[in-house]
Amino acid sequence: MDVHGGWLIFKQPPAELGIHRAGDPGSAAPSGHHELYLMCDNVEETVADLTAKGVEFTSAVEDQGFGQLVRLRVPGAGEIGLYQPKHTTAYGLEG
Repeated sequence: MDVHGGWLIFKQPPAELGIHRAGDPGSAAPSGHHELYLMCDNVEETVADLTAKGVEFTSAVEDQGFGQLVRLRVPGAGEIGLYQPKHTTAYGLEG
């Protein structure tokens, strides 16, 4: 689906794949850049659950417009994002 202005979201059971053009105004992704984000229904509950299991978070939860985002450390692999979306999601689409 086209969320807005060519920002595409693809259904990937049981996940989604978002493709955003590089260099869009307001885009955090410069040319040649990629990021991995995990998505959840309630970021505050998920952070609490993962913290209790020993996950190290490297940022506080912040409103990024598209959702509530926090970053966590992946041992030996840097960081990834975890967010609760505000935008329409594709994972419930039929077909």
